[in-house]
Amino acid sequence: MEMTWEIQQPDAERVTRLCRALDLGTLAATLLVNRGISSVESARRFLNPSLSAIQAPPEVKDIQIAAERIARALSAKEKILVFGDYDVDGVTATAILLDFIGQAGGRVAHYIPHRRREGYGLRTRHISEVAAPGGYKLIISVDCGISSHAAVETANHSGIDVIITDHHTPADGPLPPALAVVNPKRTDCPACLEHLAGVGMAFYLLIQLRAHLRATGFWQGRPEPNLKNLCDLVALGTVADMVPLVGENRAFTRAGLGLMTASVRPGLVALMASSRIEPRHIEADDISFRLAPRINAAGRMDHADLALELLTTNDPARAQELARRLEELNSARQRTEQDIVDQIVTTLESEPQMQARPAILMHGEDWHEGVLGIAAARLMRRYAKPVILVAGRDDLARGSGRSLPGIDIFALLQTCADLLQAYGGHAMAAGLTIATDHWDAFCRRFWTQMEARPDTGESQQRLAVDMEISLDDVDQLLFSALAQLKPFGETVPEPVFMARDVEVVSQQIVAGRHRRMRLRSRNGRTRKPLSAIQFNVADTQRLPARPRRIAFHVRRHTWNGANGHQLHIIATDA
Repeated sequence: MEMTWEIQQPDAERVTRLCRALDLGTLAATLLVNRGISSVESARRFLNPSLSAIQAPPEVKDIQIAAERIARALSAKEKILVFGDYDVDGVTATAILLDFIGQAGGRVAHYIPHRRREGYGLRTRHISEVAAPGGYKLIISVDCGISSHAAVETANHSGIDVIITDHHTPADGPLPPALAVVNPKRTDCPACLEHLAGVGMAFYLLIQLRAHLRATGFWQGRPEPNLKNLCDLVALGTVADMVPLVGENRAFTRAGLGLMTASVRPGLVALMASSRIEPRHIEADDISFRLAPRINAAGRMDHADLALELLTTNDPARAQELARRLEELNSARQRTEQDIVDQIVTTLESEPQMQARPAILMHGEDWHEGVLGIAAARLMRRYAKPVILVAGRDDLARGSGRSLPGIDIFALLQTCADLLQAYGGHAMAAGLTIATDHWDAFCRRFWTQMEARPDTGESQQRLAVDMEISLDDVDQLLFSALAQLKPFGETVPEPVFMARDVEVVSQQIVAGRHRRMRLRSRNGRTRKPLSAIQFNVADTQRLPARPRRIAFHVRRHTWNGANGHQLHIIATDA
């Protein structure tokens, strides 16, 4: 894919002001201004995220109603069911509620549906087959529920109260008739917390619940849980769900990464070991690229209960056993995903008219539904357009879609709502269920809606470069400046550097699709070549020995016992 390389031109006066007011180096100040953080106060908050500075929970609509109802359930020893989603966000949200309610002496259990057999979200059968026969009087949904109207109505008729905690965008029309709907994206919620993940919303509920229990004297004679100890799980779900890493999310992630560096949670210790992560150096991208795929593999290839047990067990031996199982599932997921991507690429390369469409919409009878989201994400990045993949050979097909900045895939699905059995998600990612005989009509309408957009695909073709440097500038001063700005994540992107006059000292393709290299500056000081890696290269032909320019991130390199830094190549220009 052709990219336009754009070197950012930050306002020099703003950079100087941040340098002087906050005692920053020019590099760190430049990177802040490039991210729209140009006032002294906003930069100070960004650089020093604190749990003590997060917005007060009472601002969230219905959160006090939810806290009071849970408190009554605790006092009355009612059975509580936490109903979660099967991705990292849902699993971590489920885990923190189980932990807190359990510490408070609650009679609590959980249910996470099987991804392939049951699909996403709370449904009527979960009320009639799980909650009602189990004697549960309260259901708390996490990371789901905002579209579960029928299930909530069934629960109400069965005498079961429902509290929905979710962060997905509600569809047009009334909300589900739950006792409380704790979702910052509901139109009447005054809290400016739309950036929270599902686990962040669940954590907010726990903050409010603990405060309510404290005000009523509940903790007298029993230990009050330390909520900060749950921030490792909150950080895990927040980063994995790719929500904006700003405000409260930034505070949660900074605190959680700090806990992980000296983790005492057996499951995370075992998972970091199997992922070859050095805990004292863990960063947000380790969550994104190593921990999250392994946790998600449970729900994609087997059942998310495996991941939940890993994160909640206190038995180190059992944690190691579960971590090994997730490693096996993740390897199987990678093979399955690669097969699907290869099939689709072959089809698109052989049928140019399909590749010319404004979005890639494809249906496969035998595709594994559990990996369609990540396969769609890879294809979206490769072809710079929205991708929706569905699987199903009978009457219904289920699948996932991924989009790029500026193209709201959830809004596009809304324009096709009458053709869908169910759908949900947000601007960048969504899931859907569709009758197979509606698929062709859906594709035609979706393409028509895409063609009416003036900005289709353009945002993905622009590569924003923070600044041009020499490879000789990749030194300790650069590392220190980057450390001041971490963690990086969604809407707070990792800095992109560009270098010219680069010499490729050595290169080889590893694992069939990654290019490992040693690079150095042609005209700079004599120094040891730098390690570099370029993942998922579309063209495995050798790079020229002297490419015109390269774009890259600078990351810590600890793989296989290494202890240094490595360039992660984003793009090359021969």
